[in-house]
Amino acid sequence: MQQLGGNNAVLYYANTLFQNSVGFSTHMSGLMSGYLNTWFFIASFIPYLLIDRIGRRPLLMSMLALSGAVMAVQAALIYQVQYATPIARQAGIGAAAMLFVYLGAFAIGFQSTVWVYPAEILPLRLRQRGSSISTASNWIFNYMVVQITPPAINNIGWKTYIIFAIFNSCWVPVIYFFYPETKGLQLEDVDRLFSKTDDLTTLMQQHEKHITVEHVGAIEGV
Repeated sequence: MQQLGGNNAVLYYANTLFQNSVGFSTHMSGLMSGYLNTWFFIASFIPYLLIDRIGRRPLLMSMLALSGAVMAVQAALIYQVQYATPIARQAGIGAAAMLFVYLGAFAIGFQSTVWVYPAEILPLRLRQRGSSISTASNWIFNYMVVQITPPAINNIGWKTYIIFAIFNSCWVPVIYFFYPETKGLQLEDVDRLFSKTDDLTTLMQQHEKHITVEHVGAIEGV
């Protein structure tokens, strides 16, 4: 999921995208690539302030929806550049801006969440192996996307971004229907999310009650 949206295609080939897709000069493409990676580094700290306040699902769904929209706009802008329309120069500037917006959305929605969520959602007996599989699949798809991006840019051009837009958009309903929220839950409580008798609201109420009891006990002990 993380890789098929195009994040590492943008990160690894930023210089190529700025030069071949957006239409910048070699010098400007190098500068913009450096700026883009610096922005990604800065934006990577934002989710640490949000993930436990907003939750995993809202971050993932909102940023995936934004990423899908950005990639769709990117495809339209690159089309203008590729066919040298009268607004090609303005479209190139807009396309460059879209890459910054996309990587910002990815950093906020995915950069931390995809490493936290697998360990949280898996049962205790499978947590170690499941986290290993999720990490391995991440890098396998990373390799695949990095291998197919240059041929895609050379052969289908602006349509490459439509593929990324579709993948980003398709994950939103998948997360909505199949990915439960784990914010505020202890790891032992996550197993009960998949039982027939407990739902997220019940578990959250029980967790808050448990914290209250511990707090009151601590006060009485003092």
